[in-house]
Amino acid sequence: MHLLIVNQYGLPTGTPGITRHGDLGAELVRRGHDVTVIASRFNYLTRSSSGGRTTEDHGGVRFRWLDTGSYRGNDRQRARSMLSFTARATAVGLRLRRRPDVVIASSPHLLVSLSGLAIARRFRVPFLFEVRDLWPSILVDLGAVRAGSIGHRALERLERLSYRFADRIITVPPHADRRVAELGGDAAKCVHIPNATALDASLDAPLPSSLTEILDRCEGRDILLYAGAQGVSNGLGVVLDALDVMRRDDPGTYGRLAVVLIGDGGEHDALVASASGRGHEHLFFHPPIEKAAIPAALRRASFLLVSFSDAPTYDYGLSPNKLFDYMSARRPVLLASRLLDTPVDEARAGHCFVPGSAVSLAEAVRSLVEAPAEDRAAMGERGANLVGQRYTIPATADRLEALLVEVTGTRG
Repeated sequence: MHLLIVNQYGLPTGTPGITRHGDLGAELVRRGHDVTVIASRFNYLTRSSSGGRTTEDHGGVRFRWLDTGSYRGNDRQRARSMLSFTARATAVGLRLRRRPDVVIASSPHLLVSLSGLAIARRFRVPFLFEVRDLWPSILVDLGAVRAGSIGHRALERLERLSYRFADRIITVPPHADRRVAELGGDAAKCVHIPNATALDASLDAPLPSSLTEILDRCEGRDILLYAGAQGVSNGLGVVLDALDVMRRDDPGTYGRLAVVLIGDGGEHDALVASASGRGHEHLFFHPPIEKAAIPAALRRASFLLVSFSDAPTYDYGLSPNKLFDYMSARRPVLLASRLLDTPVDEARAGHCFVPGSAVSLAEAVRSLVEAPAEDRAAMGERGANLVGQRYTIPATADRLEALLVEVTGTRG
């Protein structure tokens, strides 16, 4: 079976960023399938463009790279990049020499569904629309789009059409089928395929010396670590505010804690500037590191942070890669979520805190700092066990492969 995935932000296995389709694609290739990913050459997380050939093989997955321009934040340059990708991906897909058997178009931006639908209609094959982020709802929540504006109404119409014309809808957030139903779509077409960890905990890739130096300076303290994008949706300003709260109200916890934020993104510069005036001596920033080195970094931490802004759209559920990476590292997790059915709750693998609430985060940190070592270890073990059962790449590839077989009526 030849699977074509259209995802502007698709990345190969091992690259800093969201490698969902590189990881799943490589697993499907190992099972005898062919996988092609049409993606942008520009990496949104590292803000850099990869060089090399137009078509490259990564783990058996063919990546067709498109030049779509760079951008720093959610501005006109990013919008132009989306438009450029949509046009170029459509043109490339329509000219494919080898006919795909299934086409998947993956959000977050909704224009990609137009590319996927056009290519699927051209070859008369099933079209699957994958919902990773719920646009435009999250854009409204984060203030990027005004509710009721022309842009909002246009995007919501495109969202409805994406659900309507898809043969199946792959939902990454566990409750996204509710959104499909709210817009009059057929929720029965939804198939939940969560994100999963692709980290190999057995690897021992060395940490950059710059990060090792930072972690060594934290020796003797509990380390709260975050590794990932630093954008508006991640709401990392709450970390700075929580440190302010702890310094003022809980000096005992504050004196035992160090915070390390690894990554980059549209809000990185603002975070660094805000932190510089607060005087937190044990708050450190470090650029993104190679994915192979992430397990070693996680092992140096005491607790791991998954942060999100306070947005109603997240009530449809969360399935971030980093959550399962963290849980597999056998460390307690602090997750920003109001939901009561998260993997952290199910496994009792840490604590959830109210998104955007510095007081709630400070209380959650204190509870872990004060917890006995055996309780922390038990949290980590329970989290890793749940991930091993349900949130590995082979497990999610099983779900995807079954869906592909269903829509094509073929085997293997």
